[in-house]
Amino acid sequence: MMRQETGRIDPKRRAVLNHKKQQFAAPSFKQQDYPHRLNFYDVPPTSEITLEEFEQWAIDRLKVLAEIEACSYRNKTPQETEAHIAPVLKKYFNLSSNSSASGGVISQQLKNERQKDHYSHFILRLAFSATEELRHRFVRAETLLFKFRFQKDDSKERRSFIESLNLNWESVSEEERSELAEQLVTSTPGLRRAEDESWFKVDWEKVPELIERRTVFIRKGKAYVPQREQLSMIIADFTARLEKAMELTSRTLPRLDEDDRLTPILNHLSKNFGSAESVYSEGEGVVDGAPIT
Repeated sequence: MMRQETGRIDPKRRAVLNHKKQQFAAPSFKQQDYPHRLNFYDVPPTSEITLEEFEQWAIDRLKVLAEIEACSYRNKTPQETEAHIAPVLKKYFNLSSNSSASGGVISQQLKNERQKDHYSHFILRLAFSATEELRHRFVRAETLLFKFRFQKDDSKERRSFIESLNLNWESVSEEERSELAEQLVTSTPGLRRAEDESWFKVDWEKVPELIERRTVFIRKGKAYVPQREQLSMIIADFTARLEKAMELTSRTLPRLDEDDRLTPILNHLSKNFGSAESVYSEGEGVVDGAPIT
């Protein structure tokens, strides 16, 4: 547990949130069933948790994000990062699949796992919204975490999660695909025929990764994205939403100064993340991430 300058926290006390201040969200969102283990974190939590849970869940997530950031700064390959992060996630945030539930019913164990993931994300939002640097690092680390989980998720559950997002991707008709066949094939590496792929149209700014790689056809402000690049579209949307949410969270931080139970914890969490330059230096050997207590 963390050491605090204001003294130890009584773990039996409840972190009862004042909904009138809307520190997390309106009470109408109180009941959450967590039908998917993937999460875009669009709906903030409102149920009561203990201060011990508030603190420990955040520390556990911070350990995961610190390891992800360490892999990034050490230029580990995706395969090396996966090998390093998988056991860390299993230890602190093991998210079981729906198929593991008896009779297909979401068990209390699954809900508990997903609740911890949900709450810890929002707690760290509060801790890392104070400065632009912290917001940037948090968004980057959370995006990498989401990408890792998305790629490892069961295909059926992943498809169900995507459908729940209501992303409003516009499908390209067969007529338009035939009309633009030459341009689509030319802009898509490894593709021989446009009809071999399903295509979506999205605003070009939603797929910056594809734009940077020059692997997407653009016309009239729309990017024509093949099904195979679905991951890039999902990741870009996740990042954009989180960046916007972090900006909004930063504006609500002054309200938390009124709560002397939470502010010391949040300050400790943000300080434990440290500065990237001081924690990960060039040429540093492969060691465990910075200790977080």
